[in-house]
Amino acid sequence: MINVVSAARTAPRIASRAHFEAELVRKILSGAYPAGSKLPGERLLAVESGLSRPVVREVLRGMVERGLIDVIPARGAYVNAPDMMQLAGVAGPAARQQGATPRDLVEARELIEAQAARRAAERASPEDVERLQNLVDAFDRAGSTIERTQCDLALHASIAQLSGNPVLGILFGAIAPLVLDVQLRSLADPAILHRGAPMHHDIVDAISQKDPDRAAAKMSEHILLALEMYGGDLDVPLSELAVGRLEGLLGSQRQLQDIVHGVLTTYRSS
Repeated sequence: MINVVSAARTAPRIASRAHFEAELVRKILSGAYPAGSKLPGERLLAVESGLSRPVVREVLRGMVERGLIDVIPARGAYVNAPDMMQLAGVAGPAARQQGATPRDLVEARELIEAQAARRAAERASPEDVERLQNLVDAFDRAGSTIERTQCDLALHASIAQLSGNPVLGILFGAIAPLVLDVQLRSLADPAILHRGAPMHHDIVDAISQKDPDRAAAKMSEHILLALEMYGGDLDVPLSELAVGRLEGLLGSQRQLQDIVHGVLTTYRSS
C-alpha cells in the first residue's frame, strides 16, 4: 500500500513560474548564490521546483537578458555580480506592489541623491563635469517629454555613479524605475518643468565648483519640488501614477522598462 503521507512529503512542490524566478533572483541578490558561482543545473532546478525543464530554461534565458547570469554552453549558468540595472528589475515592482507613493519616493531620493551629489562634488573630474553638462544641454534641447525623461534619468544616474560610492549607485539603480515614473509626471507638467529644469544647471555648477554642501542642497531642493507641486498626485500609488496617467505617453509599461534598461546600460559602466 502506498503511504500517502510519505508520498506527499517527498513529492516536489510545484511552484509558479513567477515564484520560481523571484526566488532565484532573491538568492542571487542576497548572496546565497554569490557572484561567480554556478547555479544548479536545469534538471535539478526543475525537480526542486516541480516545473518543466522548458519553463526553467525560459526563466534562465530571461535572467541572462537582465544581466543576472551568463550561460556557458556545456558548462552551465554562472552568477554575475549584481549591479544597478539588475536591481532595477526587482525593487521597482516590489515597491509598487507595496503601494509606494511619490511622497515615499521623494523621501528616499533625497537621502540617496543629495549624498550622491555631495560626493560627486568632491570627486568628479573636469571630464566628468563635462559629461554632466552635456546631459543638461541635451535635456534643454529635447523636443519631447520622453526625450527629456531619458536625459533626466541619465543625469541623475550619472551623478550617483560619479559619487564613487558603489552602494549609492546601486541604491539609485534599484529605484530607477520609480524615479522614471515621477520624472514623466513632472516633465509633462509645464509649471514643474519651468521650475525644475534650471535646477539642473545649479546642481552641475556646484559639482564643477567642488562645493559639496551646495551640491547637496541644490539636489535636495530639486527633488523636494515634488512635495510643493504634485498636489493630489503626491499620495497616489506609483502603480496608478505610471499606468493611469503615463501609459498614453509610452503605450505600455514595457516601454517604461526599456527606457530604464537603456539608460542604466549606458551609464552603469561609463
